[in-house]
Amino acid sequence: MTNRKPDELAAKVWRERDDASRYSLWSTGSGEIHAYLDASDLAEWIRLKECGVSKKYSQELARRTMDAMHELSKNRLGKTKRQRSKDGLRYQETRLVLKADVELPGEVTNNDTDNSPTTDEVAGE
Repeated sequence: MTNRKPDELAAKVWRERDDASRYSLWSTGSGEIHAYLDASDLAEWIRLKECGVSKKYSQELARRTMDAMHELSKNRLGKTKRQRSKDGLRYQETRLVLKADVELPGEVTNNDTDNSPTTDEVAGE
């Protein structure tokens, strides 16, 4: 258990990765990228989930949460900066990226599971 708010939020955000609903926090990537998370989406999610958090503080918590996730994942999550245009203005936004080729401890992939269990051959008549 931790007392740090960014670590607590990082754990909640990581669990949200498995949520396949229409309004999922994580976005499904393509090609080399399995999933990604934008800082602006995380800040908005924090404002919705945490009571009494201002917009400015949610942005700071989003930044600190992304840093915590990057650190806790032992650099399995990549951090990138990308240009984004909104309302005619250009922004630079941080994005956490989970690449498709990254192996996560404890994760079971579709390649690891098949419907036929492996058994030893039985000697018989």
